Amino acid sequence: MTKIILPGAWELTATNPTCELSAIYVPTAWRQVANNLAQQRARFRGQGYRSVPVYSLDPLIVGSFPQILKTMRNGWQRGNVPWLLATETTDLSDLGNYIKDWLIEEFSSLEDVEAQLANLNNDDWCWEEPKIYDLLHPQDKVETDNLYQAIPDYLAKEFLQNPTVSFGVDEQYQLTFYRVVSLKGAELMSWPPSEITVTKGQETIETAYISFVVSFVLQTVPWREKPIIYHHLSIRRWLTQPVRYVPYPGVKVHIGDNRRWLDGQRQPFSFITVMMNRYGKELKWPQAISNLLSLNDSQLPDTNDLVSNPSYNWSGVNTIPSGIQAAIAYTSKLGDPPCFAGVSPQDLTSLDKAIEARLSVQRVGEAERVRGNVFILWPSEKPKKKIVPLLADKDNQSPKPKKAKKSEDPNHSSTPMLRPKLAAPAVFRKLENPLHTILILWETPQCRDALIDEICKLLYLSPTNVGNIYEGAYGSLCIKTEHVGDLTQDLEIKNFSEARRTYQQQRPDLLAERINKITAFLPPTKELSGALIEIRPKPFIPERDPKLAWRIGAVKAGYLNQHIHRITTIADPNKLKKDGLERVKRAILDLFRQFGILPDTPLIIPKKDGIDIDVWLTCFYILRRTRKTNAENIPKTVVLIIRVNPLTAKVELTTPDLFKEQGWVSYPVGLAHLSDEAWDSNSDDESNEEFGDEQKRKEQTKEQRLINKFVAECLQECLNTPITENKLPRVLFMAEAQNARKMLNWLQNQNLLTNDPLQALKQCLSPEEINRLWVVRLRVADNSEVPVAIVKDSPGSRTSGVYRWQNVCEDGERSLYLSVRKPLNTEQGTKILQQKHSRLDSGNRAAGQAKILEIALIHHPAIKPDKLAHFVHSLRSRWPYFANDVSLPLPFPFATKAREYTVSARDSVESSEADDFDL
Repeated sequence: MTKIILPGAWELTATNPTCELSAIYVPTAWRQVANNLAQQRARFRGQGYRSVPVYSLDPLIVGSFPQILKTMRNGWQRGNVPWLLATETTDLSDLGNYIKDWLIEEFSSLEDVEAQLANLNNDDWCWEEPKIYDLLHPQDKVETDNLYQAIPDYLAKEFLQNPTVSFGVDEQYQLTFYRVVSLKGAELMSWPPSEITVTKGQETIETAYISFVVSFVLQTVPWREKPIIYHHLSIRRWLTQPVRYVPYPGVKVHIGDNRRWLDGQRQPFSFITVMMNRYGKELKWPQAISNLLSLNDSQLPDTNDLVSNPSYNWSGVNTIPSGIQAAIAYTSKLGDPPCFAGVSPQDLTSLDKAIEARLSVQRVGEAERVRGNVFILWPSEKPKKKIVPLLADKDNQSPKPKKAKKSEDPNHSSTPMLRPKLAAPAVFRKLENPLHTILILWETPQCRDALIDEICKLLYLSPTNVGNIYEGAYGSLCIKTEHVGDLTQDLEIKNFSEARRTYQQQRPDLLAERINKITAFLPPTKELSGALIEIRPKPFIPERDPKLAWRIGAVKAGYLNQHIHRITTIADPNKLKKDGLERVKRAILDLFRQFGILPDTPLIIPKKDGIDIDVWLTCFYILRRTRKTNAENIPKTVVLIIRVNPLTAKVELTTPDLFKEQGWVSYPVGLAHLSDEAWDSNSDDESNEEFGDEQKRKEQTKEQRLINKFVAECLQECLNTPITENKLPRVLFMAEAQNARKMLNWLQNQNLLTNDPLQALKQCLSPEEINRLWVVRLRVADNSEVPVAIVKDSPGSRTSGVYRWQNVCEDGERSLYLSVRKPLNTEQGTKILQQKHSRLDSGNRAAGQAKILEIALIHHPAIKPDKLAHFVHSLRSRWPYFANDVSLPLPFPFATKAREYTVSARDSVESSEADDFDL
C-alpha cells in the first residue's frame, strides 16, 4: 500500500471572514526629530544606519498593546504610510511619553536628547477611522500584505474560543493555551508549564517544565496565487534554577498579564516577550516599559529576583492565570538543557485533529510517496550476527538467542569517512591542493597523542625515521606538533565599570591583538596546511572566548583549522573524558571536510540512480555582506557556487571576484580566500534595512543583475566542461529559497507564477545549453516555511522518502515534492519517542522528528519530475561526515560550512561563534 502523508497546510472555508483595522500615522514633527537623532548618531559613530531604528521600538509597542496586528517601518520615513495597524483602539494619552522614553534610551550616546524632544506634543498621536478588510478577496497589494498577520490572528482568536486541547495517545493530557504576542504569524502557548520527568544516569530522576507552542503562519508556495496556512508545534523549555550568568545583550523573558500596558485596561491573559537588558553586571528592563507600568500602578519583577527565581508567580494547575507572571526560556547560552527539545509525531497528530475540529479550514492536498531506488552509496560491511547456541540442558535453556556485540572494526562505522578503507585513499588522492601537513597545537599530551593515534589508524599510517613523516600504503603525511603556550587563554576583558565599554565593545581590539600573536607564533608553511587546535572550555563570559582569534589567525598563517576542546577531565588530567575519543574523530574529520575530501568513489551510480554520470552537482549560496570597500563605497553581497565532479568527487568553489581572476579553485583555497574579505559586522542583521528606500532598491537591483550574470557564466562554464571524454554534461543547479531569493529574485514564488523563471539566465545561455540545465529550488523547514507532515491512517508513526504533494499548485502540470529523511543514527530505536509517546511522557528521549525539505523543480528537460525529485532527495544521504542525512543535499553542506571562514574580529559572539558541528 502506498503511503500518504497529510501536510499541515490549510485554507479558510469560513463564509466572508473579515478583519477591521485601525491605523496610526507618525506625526510629522515626531518623524523629523527621530530621523534627525538617527542621523546625529550615525555621524557621531562614523558608521551605522541613518534610519530610525524602529526594530527596537516595534516589540516594545506591540507588547504594550497586544491588539496591534502589524507595524510598517517605513511609517517613520514617509508621511503617507501608517506605522501600525490594530484590530481595536486604545487610549493614546500615554503613547507620547512612552515613545520619548524609548528615544531617550535608544539615543543615550547623544547629548541634549531630552531638549530635542521637549517641544513634541503628545496630543499629536491619534487613530484613523477603521477600515474593514475581506480576508479572502484582498483588493490590492497592501491588503494582500496585511493577510500575513490578519489570517493567523483570525485563526488564533477562533482557536482560543475552545483553548483546551487533549494530547497523548489516550488524550490523558489536557493543556490550555493563551496568546503570545508576535509580529510573525500568531502564537499560542500552553500554561501553566507541564511537568515532565527526565532521567539522568541510572537512578537520578529530575523534573523539567515545558509549554507546548502552537503557531499559525501564512506562506506562499510555488505556482499558487493565494497563500496557505501552515501550523507548527514545538515546546518551550523553562528555567527553574537560578541563572548564573546573563549573556550580552540580555535575555528574553515571557511576561504574562491580564492587563494591557498602554492604558491599564483588562484583557484576556496573554504573554509578551520583553528583553531584560544587560549593562555590565547590571540588568534592566527597557525604560519605556518600566515607566509605562509605573504610570499604570504596576511593575515588572525585580531583575535580580527573577534571575534568582525564574519561575515568577506561575499559575497552579487548573487555575485561571492572573497578575504578572514571568518565565525565562532555555537557550544554549544559559546552560545545560532541562530536557530534550521537540515534540513527537503523536503530539502533531493530536494538534492536527484539534485544528480540524475547531477551525473553519480544510486541508490543502495530500502527498503520495514517489517510487524509486533507495540504496546506500557507501554501505557498511557489518559482520554477520553470531548466534549463541541454545543450551542442551532444558533447565538452563537460554530464553532467547543472543546477538554478537557491536563490531570493533572501524570499517564497520556508520560514518563513511571514519572507515579507513574509504578515508585513506580519499585523503591521498592526487587532486589539486592535497593535504600534506597537519599541525597539532596541543595543551595536554593526552590530546596530542590521541589525535596522532587516530590519524594513523584512519589513514593506515606508521611513523618513519624521517622527521615528522608518517607513511602508509596510500601515501605519506607530515604531522607536526607544537604546544599552544598561553595563546588559548581567555581574552582579558575588563569589567564595565573599569573599562567604560561593554564586553562586546572591548572584544575586537583584544581579538586583533591575539590574532597577531597567533600568526607570528605559527611555523611558516609554503602550502595550505591543516591545523588541529586544542582549546580550553568555553569561558563563563562568552566574549572572553579566543576561539575566533584562532580561526582567523591560523588561516592568515596558511592553516585551515579545526578546534577541539580539552578531552581530559579536570579532576584527573591523565584520564580521558567518556566522549573524548568521539570528539577526536570528529575534529579530524572536520579538518578533512575543510579540504573538500570525499570518498574516492563516484557520487552517481547510473544503474541505481537512473541518472547519467555526466552531471555537474552545483549549488548557490549567499554568505554575507562586506564593509563599504568598492569604488562606489557600497557594500557587496558575497555569494559562492560549489561544484562537485560526481566521477572524481573533486570539490571546487568560486565567487564573483574569484571567477574573474582565477575561475574555479579547489575548496580549501576558496575557504582561505573567503577569510580575506573585510566582512561587515552588521551584515547578518537585515532588521535595520528600510526596504522602501529608493536608493537601496536601485543598489539591490544592480547587485541582482551582476549576480545573475555571474551565475549564468558559471553555469555556462560547467555546461562546456566535460566530465567524461567527448560528451557535453548536464548541470544540476540548486538554490535554497530563504537564502537565495533576495538576489536570485526569479526564484521568488510570485515570479515563478507570472514570469519565465529562466529569463535572467537565457540572456547568457544558448537554447541548447538551457536544455542541458536542471534548476531545482529547495526550501528548508526553518521559519515555518515548510509544512509538518502526518502519516495518514497511522497516527504517531514516522516515514521517510520523497512525496509528491498533489493539488497544491494551480498549474496542473506542476507538483511540489516533500523530502522526508529517516531518523539519524543517534535517534534510532529506543533513543527516540516511540509511536504512542507524547513529549509529555518523557523528557530524556529525542523527538526523532524529521526535518522536511520542499523540492520545487523549476526546469528539468529530458527527465521525469519524479526521478529528478528522488535523485535530489537521495543526495541528502550522500554526505559522508557524521550525520547520514542532512537538511540540504550534497554539495550544500560544503557551502553552508564555508561560513566558518566568513568571520572578522569585529563580529559579535552570537554571529561568529556558532556550533562548528551543526548541520
